[in-house]
Amino acid sequence: MKVKEINVGLSGVIPTSSYENLKPSFSMTVEPEGEETAVQCVTKIKDFLHQQFDMEVNKARVDLIEKQYSNIRFREKDGKKYPSVTSITDWDKDWRITDDELRQYAARGTIVHKLIEEYIKSKGVWPEPDMFPELKEDLIVLATGSLNLTWKSCSHIKFFEQFEKDFEWLEGEIEVFNEEHLYSGRFDALVKYKGKLSLADWKTGSSFSHSQTAAYAIASGKKIESLIICPVGVCTNKSGYFKPNITEDIKGNFHKFLKARAKFKMRFGV
Repeated sequence: MKVKEINVGLSGVIPTSSYENLKPSFSMTVEPEGEETAVQCVTKIKDFLHQQFDMEVNKARVDLIEKQYSNIRFREKDGKKYPSVTSITDWDKDWRITDDELRQYAARGTIVHKLIEEYIKSKGVWPEPDMFPELKEDLIVLATGSLNLTWKSCSHIKFFEQFEKDFEWLEGEIEVFNEEHLYSGRFDALVKYKGKLSLADWKTGSSFSHSQTAAYAIASGKKIESLIICPVGVCTNKSGYFKPNITEDIKGNFHKFLKARAKFKMRFGV
């Protein structure tokens, strides 16, 4: 018996989505090639259709999460959306402040990050934020915000005055994806710190964790030797700056991140 054509279909129900009981359906009709048996052909088609169904599950759940949680961010790659590292570790912490206050802190952080990025590119010249059209909205948020925040109160300039000599800048603003554990992120800089290949991340907030930087390091695929958090937020120390927070325990901190990743998946299903 010679099989000339095979039709395979797949349908299912996604109970957790923006639309109640979303029911995607897929169908394919193919001709077997060469010596391929009907069973092999059907198995291959079913595997492909299951992949497409999983993509629909991902899209449906992400769509619902994005509508319900403004502080959870995703990045897309090859049609699939990956939750960000910071969303995985911090999604249940931002309730302590209002969305409006969170927006103000985020705007200040965005401005300081941009200033540092341009300072490194220019090799020693600090720009003014109004030079960059993309910062216009962030500047308005600070100018009209109830917290009276300003980037000028942050300690980035003092930090660089004190510690820039220890850094060799290699690459900045690096986006990464981890397909095994399904997460994404963007870290600030790949550097050599006192001769060691390191990952550096600027922090304008008062709290931070190396579980985030470890996640970036693993996803980068590079042989990172140390993780460096550079605190550049408001500093009341007499010196006017904070010291870099450094660890070489990448494996241990990544294990902490994986616990947060499992908790996120249990809560949101992605």
